[in-house]
Amino acid sequence: MATIAPFKGILFAPEKVKDIAKVLTPPYDVISPEEQEAFYQAHPNSVIRLILGKTTPEDNEGNNPHSRAAKHYQDWQAEGVLIRDTEPCFYLLATEFEALGQKHERLGLVAAVRLEPFSTGAVLPHEQTYSKVKSERLALFKKVHANFSSIFSLFPDSDGGAFARMAQVIKTQSPDVDVTDHAGCRQRMWRITDPETQAYLSQKVGEESVYIADGHHRYETSLAFMEWLEAENPGIPQDHPARSVMMYLSSMADPGMIILAAHRMLARMDAKAKAAFLEKAPEYFDITEFDASTAQEAFLAALEAQTERTAVGVALTGDPLRLMVIKPEAMNKVFEGKIAPELRDLDVTVLRGLIFLKLLGLTETDMDDATLISYDTKHRDVLAKVAKGEVVAGFILNATKIQHVRAVAKAGLTMPRKSTYFYPKVITGMVMKSLKAEK
Repeated sequence: MATIAPFKGILFAPEKVKDIAKVLTPPYDVISPEEQEAFYQAHPNSVIRLILGKTTPEDNEGNNPHSRAAKHYQDWQAEGVLIRDTEPCFYLLATEFEALGQKHERLGLVAAVRLEPFSTGAVLPHEQTYSKVKSERLALFKKVHANFSSIFSLFPDSDGGAFARMAQVIKTQSPDVDVTDHAGCRQRMWRITDPETQAYLSQKVGEESVYIADGHHRYETSLAFMEWLEAENPGIPQDHPARSVMMYLSSMADPGMIILAAHRMLARMDAKAKAAFLEKAPEYFDITEFDASTAQEAFLAALEAQTERTAVGVALTGDPLRLMVIKPEAMNKVFEGKIAPELRDLDVTVLRGLIFLKLLGLTETDMDDATLISYDTKHRDVLAKVAKGEVVAGFILNATKIQHVRAVAKAGLTMPRKSTYFYPKVITGMVMKSLKAEK
């Protein structure tokens, strides 16, 4: 259903960049200003200069982070720092990492995936996006005509055949790259050039829909870039490189697929709203209280143990911790006919629709207010911030399951923003894809 193909990747030349680990970064949208500076200092050819350039007071239309990224990209190719492979490859990545107290390994196939509108069903989203982010990325695309970061996507792999074939490559080939990144994750990469293996993976990975896990903005930006390019150059051929986007594709059969919860925090809440929330909540939830200073572990364990009914852990500054378990049919009574069944009982829907909008009286504008709502994947950090009064409220969620992601996307629906946090993020800089036709 999705068209998956090898491509001639652009990679850092090991002869020029002796320590590849120093030029790799996470995706641009999870890099803090402090991390950005650290990546700048790590290496003069760090991919940070391409994906998240520094701004200056002198920036203008002709000289800005995007124009400087384009110059770096062109210069590095001219200098041989970046080189293009001479034959089409799939690029297999294996990432070893620690999460949830255990060691894991996740495999991902970096490939060129044919751009299709979501309406075709070939590629499906699962989360909503922000228009401002897409416009900023489109400005970069127009300057560089390249994919520097892979979109992280999933494919069903119902019989596990694609995952097994990728695992076989790892067993029979030596990696082309083997480094430890800034976060302590081991990153290995293999080029797959064997025509039989390429054909098998193209067919197996693309036989059903591909589901975007992380990178919705970049996919929609790629569609917009293709439209812009066609308007600027009518008659672009069907095999033009810009008609496909670089994706990192992981099998849903991969045991290393880890989804973390994105817990929410509120920076402010007036006393009236808090009182109304606590008064109305028992109508919809069975509530158990835990002492905030002595029973934190019991509170977290009780939340994690809730597998039959949706539960939200609530921490309010100066209050006991509350485990709020949704009452049977409560969501149906409030949202039947308004929210699709595939979305209605998700933890993030209960939090957003019932707690935030209905019980706390927040607005849709509030949902997009970064000064009001913040996120963290570490529940203990959230509880610590509430205890210290750095935020007034924390809402602890259980992680969204991968089968829920698939069900929502297959139904043509989207989850609220920050419903999932696939961990770890796909490394950026291991391979890049040109969006220009070869001369």
